[in-house]
Amino acid sequence: MTRADNHHAWRHLVDAAELTRFTVEALRAAGAPPHDARVTAEVLVAADLGGVESHGVARLRRYVEGLHSGAINPHAVPEVVSDRDSVCVVDAHNGLGQPALCTAVDLAVERARRFGTSAVMVRRSNHMGIAGWFAERAARAGMLALVSTNAVPQVAPMGTNEPMFGTNPFCYALPTPGGTLCFDGATSTVSRGKLEQLDRLGGPMRPGWALGPDGQPTTDIPETVQGLIHRKGYALLPLGGGESDHGGHKGSALSLFIELLCGPLAGAQWSRHTYQDGEGGLGHFVFCLALDALGDADAIRAGVDGLAHEVREGAPVDPAHPVRLPGDRRRRLTAERTADGIPVLESVLADLDDIAAFVGIDPVRGQTCVL
Repeated sequence: MTRADNHHAWRHLVDAAELTRFTVEALRAAGAPPHDARVTAEVLVAADLGGVESHGVARLRRYVEGLHSGAINPHAVPEVVSDRDSVCVVDAHNGLGQPALCTAVDLAVERARRFGTSAVMVRRSNHMGIAGWFAERAARAGMLALVSTNAVPQVAPMGTNEPMFGTNPFCYALPTPGGTLCFDGATSTVSRGKLEQLDRLGGPMRPGWALGPDGQPTTDIPETVQGLIHRKGYALLPLGGGESDHGGHKGSALSLFIELLCGPLAGAQWSRHTYQDGEGGLGHFVFCLALDALGDADAIRAGVDGLAHEVREGAPVDPAHPVRLPGDRRRRLTAERTADGIPVLESVLADLDDIAAFVGIDPVRGQTCVL
């Protein structure tokens, strides 16, 4: 097959099981224990399956290098340090974020079954991948779940060009007879991971997404990404942008709320102070509400399904693009990619090859194609 003119379109189809195998082995070789490696791999591969490549195996290097260097504690065991029945706090001890948040979700589910509702905070953690994986885990157990996390400072609150908040995703999920209804999105107009993915694909950056060090809008993706990583004065804008006329004050307030939940209230660092003193210091938040605490859980699920059906059947603005609800696209892509393989960009596969050489494992095996 002939290489495409645009190298960004050159991809390799990789079976989900193979990508999971590789990710687990890479994490294990870097020092992660078996359970932590498995959970982290599942979250990363689930992102790629669902079309959220910005949070998939393209992020594996940061975990492998962090574990190998000790910046992420490979021996950390999440510990419940405060237990007030329906409200608990988990200390991640600077370990991988995925197993720490998984511990918190399972604890929140167990307590919500006993008390109707629960809230679990996580402190001293690291990046945890897509929030939707965790919220859906709770939803499958019969919960309405809310999950959020803070992150490094990248978002400028409305009225300033100084990054003070993380992209601070907010996620909810609840069960329906046809599967989980799940929304997972940043409280910034765009996430840095999305910009990194657009850079790999050669896609455009729209005005109103980010500001340069001079406080003026920028559309230079490579400079913005590097400026955010190295904290050189670049900033993303909150949902609605930097002006109240388009609702920027609402996005800014939502981002602040997540920062409060996952920073001071969790006993964690807030964004401007994360990754100081040799550890991540991130905070996560989980809330669960047991549907059967509200009455007939099956009737509630049916009602949710009925509402979802009505919305999907709404007259579309563009007949070529039917109305869809949160999670519809991700479920479709997951089914397709589970059957056909996950398309991995050549640049990402090259990075995985470097990781394989670094930790001494077999590289990813895939089928070359152009998509």
